[in-house]
Amino acid sequence: MKFGLKIEGYDYRVLNEREIRASAGIMFLLGFMSLFSVYVERTIFWAELYSIIIITEFLIRVVINPVYAPFMLLGGLAVKNQQYEWVEARPKHFAWTIGLGLGAVMSYYIIFDVVSLSRMVICWVCLALMFIESAFGICLGCVLYKKMKWKTYNCAGGICDLPPPPYKKSKLVYIFLFILFVIAVYFILRQMELSELPVETIVI
Repeated sequence: MKFGLKIEGYDYRVLNEREIRASAGIMFLLGFMSLFSVYVERTIFWAELYSIIIITEFLIRVVINPVYAPFMLLGGLAVKNQQYEWVEARPKHFAWTIGLGLGAVMSYYIIFDVVSLSRMVICWVCLALMFIESAFGICLGCVLYKKMKWKTYNCAGGICDLPPPPYKKSKLVYIFLFILFVIAVYFILRQMELSELPVETIVI
């Protein structure tokens, strides 16, 4: 079965970006809740159940067709009254293949009941990728697909046809601002901790 949809007016197979972003948002929310339950209920049952569902989701997307994947159907239902936003399907296939690879590693952890830091890191990486795609419309797998110089037509966010910016901003500025932000958050949290201490324990 061919990947994506064949729509009149397009010489390549496409997918609806709005459905993809909606499905990513739904998956992120459920994933965050499942990890939150680990800390609240002290059990990994819901996290493992969520992992199995997500692995199945990506398996359907990559091997069969994303139009039949459960979360894609839910995403389509959520945005059914919105205009379609067609993007090329191949970069998405590449991105979801990476997701399926991470799912294969997670399957090993689940089957052999392995609890490790790397397992938790994979969970947070997957959630981060879902959040970035849902909130910012950035498909990092699609960005990597473009970096590999493979032929592309219509990528999500128009990154394939994006012209170079008319001016460049130094990355050092962003790094400096981020460091200032982290320092400000640290001092705010530190001040909150001090304010909760008894007056006699605060050293001026």
